[in-house]
Amino acid sequence: MLLMLTGCQSLLSKPEERVTTTNSHQALTLDNHVCIYDQPPKEFDNNCDMRFWISEWVRANSTSWSKRKAALKKLGNSQYDIVRTYILTLPNDTPYQDRLRAQLALDAISEEFTASAQQILNTVAADQNNQLMQLESALVVLEKENTKRGEALEKLRGDTASLRKKLEELLKIEAALMDKNRSTQQ
Repeated sequence: MLLMLTGCQSLLSKPEERVTTTNSHQALTLDNHVCIYDQPPKEFDNNCDMRFWISEWVRANSTSWSKRKAALKKLGNSQYDIVRTYILTLPNDTPYQDRLRAQLALDAISEEFTASAQQILNTVAADQNNQLMQLESALVVLEKENTKRGEALEKLRGDTASLRKKLEELLKIEAALMDKNRSTQQ
């Protein structure tokens, strides 16, 4: 969507004009020059090339998790690699812990991003990514609770079977005593 907005604006408006989009939190002014950093760290390529980052995301989305996982292992801890790691973990098939690790690493450096880059990142990816992680976390908690309850139910079934067996033995003893009592009365 960002690519389309940028492309459409460059075709329809003069370079000095700006497009303003509104958000419930604040207005964001987009121009043809959106950068991640005002002063990028050393070796942070494609700082102002949103097309590159969007195409990385699209490519990640069409790549299997196993291939993305292999690519992640090759990345380091530079800010450039942290952003790439985050993008590689955005597709829905990424395991929760990998997604969380990448989100936390990005959160640690995102304060240094430009205000525009922060808002774009939050609107386009982070909000949805965080919501997905919350849902996955809730599912894990529910799964653990269901497992615990299932185990408790199995234990109760075992206890019930044991009690039933003891009750049958007691009934047999009672029947034997009643038979013995009848035979002594006669």
